[in-house]
Amino acid sequence: MAAKDKHDIMDALLQGSSEDAADEALSLAKLIHRKGEPEGAKQPVADALSPEAEAKKAPGSESKKKSTHYISEEIFEDLDDARDKINELVHPRLKSRISKSRIVDQALRMILKDFEEKGEKSHLIKEILKDMRRK
Repeated sequence: MAAKDKHDIMDALLQGSSEDAADEALSLAKLIHRKGEPEGAKQPVADALSPEAEAKKAPGSESKKKSTHYISEEIFEDLDDARDKINELVHPRLKSRISKSRIVDQALRMILKDFEEKGEKSHLIKEILKDMRRK
């Protein structure tokens, strides 16, 4: 593997959000587990450390995929503000679970549900068309 293709798990653990850190810690645990096995050892079919296994353990949780999208600077800043405001509204023990990823995920669920139900009359279509007319 080329040096530029290597993923620095420890750096990601130290710099990422708590949600990202959990994923990185899982990757690190898998790596440590694999390195401790002899060469050619078979991996168990249902790895106890796999994200799928973890998702099955926690009721209501689902697997996640990392995705990169570009957003405007204004939305980026608004997202930080929203996270801070939500943290002021929730119980202190829930604050660590409020992340920008969680906010974006929930916002997308809401807008996509609206789109699925209303189609061309949805807020999503209206805003996209309004934005396109401005440009």
